Amino acid sequence: MRRPVAGFLRTLVLVASCAGQSPQPGASPSHYVEIKLPPGVISESVFIRYLLSGEEFGGWVQPHPGVSTYVISTTHEGRPTTRIKALLSAPECAIQTLDLPVSGSNNQQYSFICRPLSSVRIVGALTRMDRLYGREVKLQAKYVARWAQSFLQLGDGIVTTIPVGDVAYVSRGGRFRLSVPDFSQDPLAGAPDHPGELQIWAKDKMSEDIIAQLIPAGPQVIKTQMGGLKIQSAYPSQTVFTPCAANPPQVHDAIGFAIRPDAFDACDR
Repeated sequence: MRRPVAGFLRTLVLVASCAGQSPQPGASPSHYVEIKLPPGVISESVFIRYLLSGEEFGGWVQPHPGVSTYVISTTHEGRPTTRIKALLSAPECAIQTLDLPVSGSNNQQYSFICRPLSSVRIVGALTRMDRLYGREVKLQAKYVARWAQSFLQLGDGIVTTIPVGDVAYVSRGGRFRLSVPDFSQDPLAGAPDHPGELQIWAKDKMSEDIIAQLIPAGPQVIKTQMGGLKIQSAYPSQTVFTPCAANPPQVHDAIGFAIRPDAFDACDR
């Protein structure tokens, strides 16, 4: 629920001209693009990845609760830029792209319109639970937008991933259920010339450290080259996954000596 402040909806101003720079709520950039959120969208769940002309890496908007507008500075190296490109995503909404010329004299406004998406369910069963190294984990799906690299004109190796769906937990028997957007119905993510995939990652329940990527071990028709799930309108009643360990922790024997993991223990492709 939004709260009025001095008769106006609260606006969060973010200054973030490069990836990793901390936003500064309350700052007032002289040149900016204002992105208005649609009613009913939870502001802290909004994903915005952008690039200003002249930048190499671009940046991300740091989401915050209870806001109706995000403002992005369009100044690069002390000068107004001429264009901003962005990907915008919110739960249950289709992905949108923004390609907007900007000027030093006028600040632009853009309305993010939610085009509803239905959801699909992924039912999974884990093998090789030992590769989670006894940790309690929670699962998060990510949409890997491989087409975003070309759209944003990013350098090689810079991939845009968007967290999607709800967090899920693994049962004692190694089973889980995830609900994710039906990207096959998304005009962008579902287009044949817009390659992408769904990846499922296991994080430590307490520390949020990434433990492993879950690799489909079932029919190859649903598996991508990078170990994700192809974008489909439905998935099998159960898909088997094998954890692909990320930075496996050192395991020690009873005497205390470190045991090196087997070469095939970290990941099967």
